[in-house]
Amino acid sequence: MEGPVQDTVEITIPRERDFSIVAELVIGGMAARHDVTLDALDDLQLALGSLLERTEHDDGEITVLLRVGGSQIDVSVGPVGDRTIAELERDGDGETIGLRRLLDATVEDVSLSSREDGTWVELHKAFALQEPTL
Repeated sequence: MEGPVQDTVEITIPRERDFSIVAELVIGGMAARHDVTLDALDDLQLALGSLLERTEHDDGEITVLLRVGGSQIDVSVGPVGDRTIAELERDGDGETIGLRRLLDATVEDVSLSSREDGTWVELHKAFALQEPTL
């Protein structure tokens, strides 16, 4: 991440679709505090929602760690299961938009990282500040 970290929020939620909305609301709140453009916020919420939708078939809870600093938002999601990892590692069949293609289209960088508790997905979204309105 560029520059010092200004804000960090970590939430742990059940892997059920209804709870992914909480993570999207947290991102919205953080984005508003940092004057993130609506386009960047929409992209990030679509990316996160799509990722969380794929992980809901796994058991237990999932953690979303959100860091905002400089002109970048970093989101770490995990641990993710083998199905999600496999979907991220394949490019798709060209006919459908798979998870990897969707994430590549909405954020600047997508990567997998190994941590003590498993594999996490790292999303990085750059943003420009909103122009002040008169």
